Amino acid sequence: MKHLAIAGLLLALFSSAASAQVNAGEQTPDPNLPFTMTQVTTLRLPWRIAFLPDGRMLITEKVGGLELVTQQGEKTPVQNVPAVLWRGQGGMLGVYLSPHYAQDHSIYLTYSEPHEDGSSLALAKARLQIGHNTASLEGLRVIWRDPEGGRGGQFGAAVAFSPDGKYLYLTSGDRQRMTPAQDPNQPVGKILRLTLDGKPAPGNPMAGKTGAHTVPIIDPPADTEKAKTAPVVRTYTYPGPNLTPAETWATGFRTPYGLAFAPDGRLWEVEHGPRGGDELNLIEPGKNYGWPLVSYGHNYNGVPIPSPDTRPDLAKPVIYWVPVIAPGNLMFYKGAMFPQWNGSAFVSGLATEALVRITFDGHGGAKAVDRWEVGHRIRDVEVAPDGALWMIEDANPGALFRLTPVGMAVAAPVAQTATHAAAVTSAPQGAAGPERAKAIIANNNCMLCHRVGQDGGDIGPALNGVGKRLTAEQIEATILHPAPKTHTGAANPMPSYAGKIPDADLKTLVNYLRSLPAAQ
Repeated sequence: MKHLAIAGLLLALFSSAASAQVNAGEQTPDPNLPFTMTQVTTLRLPWRIAFLPDGRMLITEKVGGLELVTQQGEKTPVQNVPAVLWRGQGGMLGVYLSPHYAQDHSIYLTYSEPHEDGSSLALAKARLQIGHNTASLEGLRVIWRDPEGGRGGQFGAAVAFSPDGKYLYLTSGDRQRMTPAQDPNQPVGKILRLTLDGKPAPGNPMAGKTGAHTVPIIDPPADTEKAKTAPVVRTYTYPGPNLTPAETWATGFRTPYGLAFAPDGRLWEVEHGPRGGDELNLIEPGKNYGWPLVSYGHNYNGVPIPSPDTRPDLAKPVIYWVPVIAPGNLMFYKGAMFPQWNGSAFVSGLATEALVRITFDGHGGAKAVDRWEVGHRIRDVEVAPDGALWMIEDANPGALFRLTPVGMAVAAPVAQTATHAAAVTSAPQGAAGPERAKAIIANNNCMLCHRVGQDGGDIGPALNGVGKRLTAEQIEATILHPAPKTHTGAANPMPSYAGKIPDADLKTLVNYLRSLPAAQ
């Protein structure tokens, strides 16, 4: 019994240490940026980036637009976007690719939808159709909306898909109304778990339950105390069953702008606190995360809010920030360009104009390990297929930046669109010898990094005279298994072509490279 008691005490101590809250607000920024920022283009109040498999981007503009953008900054407006109410914090907000995009070409949009009594958060699904210099949304339909409408910003509007690709998680902010975040009958201030078509997902904490037929709507109050007695401005009556309880995964959120699954399958959320108290939360089903009952911050007018330490029944953040970082989004990095960051999360900073890197211990703990001031209000940071980081600036015009390792050339790869997305074997019918080799080089964007004569990029060595420097076996080995780093020590952006190129084409390419003179 004595040993069991000691073991229990140690377990309690370890559990307490693992759940200890950490204030990262005073973290000192690192003055040395480990990346080079290259501005590519500008957009009108850009909000979210979604990468297509070929490297092109869909970028929402809060003013109401959706742009298809190449990595060189060429923009094509996407047609047939829904009407939005661009006002305050509302407008065209999130864009997300379906987890089955390769099969269905579906995308999801979140936005503030015009409503007779203000605006509503809406989630829509559509098929992306891309043609020659054209792009459009086909079959767009709203699959979920907050039917209550009303006033206030803080829409949330972040989406994450379950690792198995079956379910959709949607953050719905408190619309600056505060107390409804604790009302189980209203979707504001919640994280919802839905099917890919917007229905309540099976297995939710209150699956099958319905809410009150009528709910009170208030306008945004001055502070959390006044919210408790805020006058009801109108009552909303659901025309059918109120499915909010069945949709709800977790409760008690203020401005949940970031939502992402970690590599280990855990779901994390980042949100704005009021005056202080931004939060990183580990999201678990059925838990209450406290807003507006508690916060590590205060109301903007100085009225205090009880500390989360006073309510052990409510879930506490893993990390909080006092002063705030004003988070824009949350994403987990996986890529070849910054391999040392694989598994880390990044949080973009608005008011702080910062980028924050967070590491995780695999047991529900997290630590803010790096903070870099980038000199721009960063609304979103995402990772491209080649591993580069891309950021958008919350401004009008707002810049689109590409981040690459220091010491690595900054040219972005050309998107492999339908006209040049073939495998490495792609070449003109009947082409042989040098013509086939040139087609393979062109179709795989080798000239972005290498040079032949006066043409091409300058990231990698020139291909001229490679046969004088390397044997055929060495050239073949470089194509199939490129070194992980360049001679400067930077990550090598060249992919491996092992298993992607037939032996005959490999020999054709090697023979062509060996035939190039040292200068042209």
